[in-house]
Amino acid sequence: MYTPTCTRLQRMALQLCCGASLALAACTTATPPPVAEEPPLMAGEARFAPMSKSEKKALQVALAPFLRRSAPVELWYLAHKNRKDNGTFTWCISPAESEGTWVNLGTIPAKDLQQLAEQTDRVERSDTLDYWLAFELRSGSHRLSVSSCPAEEFGVDIHSCVPVRARNFHKLLWQFMEKKYAIQKRFDKTVHE
Repeated sequence: MYTPTCTRLQRMALQLCCGASLALAACTTATPPPVAEEPPLMAGEARFAPMSKSEKKALQVALAPFLRRSAPVELWYLAHKNRKDNGTFTWCISPAESEGTWVNLGTIPAKDLQQLAEQTDRVERSDTLDYWLAFELRSGSHRLSVSSCPAEEFGVDIHSCVPVRARNFHKLLWQFMEKKYAIQKRFDKTVHE
């Protein structure tokens, strides 16, 4: 049997232990859970994430000369010198610059460039075997390379910037190509045959 003094000592010891464990828990900072690693991207997949401040600044700096100029901004496309339009799509893949010739597709409205400069998401995409079209924005002495993959509607690559999620600008580039080469009509015809 326990004596009253022994029981009292046990209660006091229990209270001290509980108090010490609560104090220890209050003083200990919780470690954040480890960042979950994202699975690798499959072919044709993409992830979107907000641009960092430096990435956003780089995009705005790259486009700044084209937004401030009173001269029009022309869109040029790098076409193959020797490859003729044979009704297939391989002819329109942009070659290396030494094998290509620049074709003027028209003038880009300032509002579309402004909208591109205001984009806030970047694109991370898997390796792709799709073809790329090379473009160049030109205004006065300023040049800026832009590339786009027709199979990926969500973004464009702008020289020295992260790939930008810019679906509207991508559509605009495709509209210029359609106007010049009627690619979409031929694509629709191929799909329906």
